[in-house]
Amino acid sequence: MGIVKKIFFSAAVLFVCSLSAQSVGDTLVFEGDTYVKHIVKGGESLKSIAKLHKVTTADIIENNEIQKRLYYNQLLYVPILSGNQNNNEEHISIQKQIELAAETKDTSVLNIALLMPYYLVKNDTMFNDFEDDTEIPNIYYKGSEVALSFHLGIELAIDSLRKQGKNIQLHTFDTNKDRLKIHQIISSRVLDNMDIIIGPLYANNFSLLCERYGNDTTKILIFPLSKNTNNVKEYKAVYLLSPSFQVQMNIIKDYVLKHHKQDRIIVLNDKKNKGKSAYIKNLFSQGEKVVETYTVYSTKVDSIRKLFNANQVVIIPSENKAFVSKILGSIGGMDSTSLVFGLYDWKKYDNLDIHNLMFLDVKFPDAYSFSNSNNHDVSFLELFENKYNTNQAKYTHIAYNIVMHFCSDFSLFKFQNVTGGGRINTYAPLHHYVDYELVPVE
Repeated sequence: MGIVKKIFFSAAVLFVCSLSAQSVGDTLVFEGDTYVKHIVKGGESLKSIAKLHKVTTADIIENNEIQKRLYYNQLLYVPILSGNQNNNEEHISIQKQIELAAETKDTSVLNIALLMPYYLVKNDTMFNDFEDDTEIPNIYYKGSEVALSFHLGIELAIDSLRKQGKNIQLHTFDTNKDRLKIHQIISSRVLDNMDIIIGPLYANNFSLLCERYGNDTTKILIFPLSKNTNNVKEYKAVYLLSPSFQVQMNIIKDYVLKHHKQDRIIVLNDKKNKGKSAYIKNLFSQGEKVVETYTVYSTKVDSIRKLFNANQVVIIPSENKAFVSKILGSIGGMDSTSLVFGLYDWKKYDNLDIHNLMFLDVKFPDAYSFSNSNNHDVSFLELFENKYNTNQAKYTHIAYNIVMHFCSDFSLFKFQNVTGGGRINTYAPLHHYVDYELVPVE
């Protein structure tokens, strides 16, 4: 068990037993083993940190809940091995290293590039005919809405981290959703010195970035919103934030097998998603659970009534807004009890009846949820409202969390290695509507 897990476990039993761990400066003695705290600086790797402390990379990985990719300012617990004692004059003691580090201010700079479709030219030309300048702040080119709301979150997070003493430089690039413009940015090599690159937003544009930097593991390339990952997931430097269909189905499968394994399970797909139903059927079969799959050609109540018993679990692997809306309405209108599971994209559908979503207790994974009961989310909202005196924009919270995750000790996403490629986020807990608010499933 790693030192991090040991610490968390011991904290849980603090009131019933005495711990043998105690902090001494920046070292930690736990169950007879000694560890030194190490804060990851810009440009450091597992290899360089292991060399500094005269341990192996395996020693660091074993004692920390990390993958092989580090992030800036990450806290590591490095074991002080018995063979590393001060046996010669050339070796600097761990305590001396700590003292030197305390005397030396971290001046490393973390460079973040943000590639977004700002449409600056269109926003600028919109205002040319305005005689009253007071009207300008209230309007903007609608195509830039995603970029602007995203940018606010990035700026808010960076401002917060700078106040904590972190040296972060933000470099923004207007992509205009234009492949030629993105190609020009990449060809100019202005991104060569970037540590983290966020965007472009769309898969075909992000793939251009990957062709140049996708396997440069000194960088982090963040693909923030799209699930269209086929052309970019093969690159080692890529982090995919939106959970794939497979990730979402695994989350649903684990929940259903834990809480509803004895119940009847049916999968209802539209005619374009037969393959997804087959995937779900095979997934559950690995958990020794048989599910029934049906292709629905008509969503009317009389057409699907024969598929339903008095009680069942229903999984609908469709992203077709019209199909989802109609079939949920029909299921809600039948004299049967159904527990429904869907996909993350449903959260964005404005044609779904929230009354019916609550009635059916529809559950779906959500990687980007906001909760008024979460201290981190509440702190974010207070920061935003204090700075901008308005409600948060659509993608502001997502962008804020991205910077906080990759540039601070705050951890939200959980990444899993893609075979032969980058990493994909697997953290998307199930949510449902309660009293018209989307909240985590307990």
